[in-house]
Amino acid sequence: MMEEEEGPKRKKVVEAQVLDRVGEVISGIKKAKHVDQVICSLHSLAILLFPLDSSLLSGSIDERYRKQILSAKVPSSDERSEWWQAFYRGTGFPTMARVLLREVASNWLACFPISARRHVYDAFLVNGLMTEVVQTLVPCLQPTGTDGLDVQAVRSNTERLIILCLLENDGVVQMAREFGSSCQTGDSGDEHFKTTVSMVAQVVSSIPDKAQMGAPVSLSSHLFFRQITIQLLSLAEERNLNLVNGGAIFNKSEMDSTFLLVGEIFSRICRRGSADVLVNEIVRRVLRLMQSIFSSNDYSLVADLIGSNPASQFWLNMMLSIKDSYAVERMSEKFLHELATQRVSDVEAYWILWLLFCRSFAHQASFRSMFVDKFLFWKVFPVCCLRWILHFALLERPPDVNLIPKGHNNRNFLETLQHLLSVWSKREFVQSATTEQQICILFSLSY
Repeated sequence: MMEEEEGPKRKKVVEAQVLDRVGEVISGIKKAKHVDQVICSLHSLAILLFPLDSSLLSGSIDERYRKQILSAKVPSSDERSEWWQAFYRGTGFPTMARVLLREVASNWLACFPISARRHVYDAFLVNGLMTEVVQTLVPCLQPTGTDGLDVQAVRSNTERLIILCLLENDGVVQMAREFGSSCQTGDSGDEHFKTTVSMVAQVVSSIPDKAQMGAPVSLSSHLFFRQITIQLLSLAEERNLNLVNGGAIFNKSEMDSTFLLVGEIFSRICRRGSADVLVNEIVRRVLRLMQSIFSSNDYSLVADLIGSNPASQFWLNMMLSIKDSYAVERMSEKFLHELATQRVSDVEAYWILWLLFCRSFAHQASFRSMFVDKFLFWKVFPVCCLRWILHFALLERPPDVNLIPKGHNNRNFLETLQHLLSVWSKREFVQSATTEQQICILFSLSY
């Protein structure tokens, strides 16, 4: 019982110490007359949070302050871990970050030597709890209450830090891992947890829109979302393989949290008009996987080969993780067009669609309706895409004559055929529909 009480008591003591030190550092920054004084103040906190070699700073500051830095007490690894947890999971970080991202960025950062900027400034963001860091950084792309601030310096520095944290240091992967750690306690189904993931996904996906005119090209929608997609897909594939290969039980909850983050971010990428960026990267990876499966040249075994291939498991569940119906529709439409661009064969296209959509098609009536109703009646696709839709969504068999029974006796097919005839026979459809749309309907009827 004594030990149980000691834990919370110790935590409160450390939290109080952290806040006291943060207050001292901020006070020191506000009173500073020289950049070295700012560096010394930041160093006094950084050394308590990170494994910092103070000698790396000594050559870049005036001798008057060098002794202060070199004589700073270095905490033990356990003490540093306590301080880190209290700082980033409490109010210390947001309080300190406001000063770092506004006052220091505006008034002092341009005078920092490179080594000081890296070790006692950037370190607070790069080595932090990334789910908290990103929520603190992004608002500074459009700072408010800017009296006395160099707004351009604040924005440019924020853009630099976002690139450093999220792109160069795989910050989205780090966020997924942080969410995965939270899930080890079984909170992945908790509504508060889901809301937090959704909020973080919204913040991340808003970055290209909030970046200023003339921002680094890596923050443009195309390049930024591509890098985010690559990070998420790489992590998801890695975790999937670990889980399939007999990982610990908590890996299942980690995978659930990864799917949740993937679904939320992918939905927002689609909502922001970049579904093509997302789909291009997915198709590239799926084609690579399917080509290894198709190498057997025995298409009758493809379903079994997909089911037994550990790398397939993520793709079988990916679309289920996306709950936004608009995003699902946009991605599905883009998939069909991209596969047409890649000139895949009818058989290959069928199995790729099966890999990505079979579970959504089996479990979601709205998804089936999207393929059968919207894609056949309201969308215009290349002829090859129509063949793929008919085989996947209506015949539900690959386009191999040896596998399709004679006669279209599939009930769904007959119902859809009747619907197609009804639509095409209406005078107003012939008068108002585009030529391309009429060709699509006619092809579907004649197939």
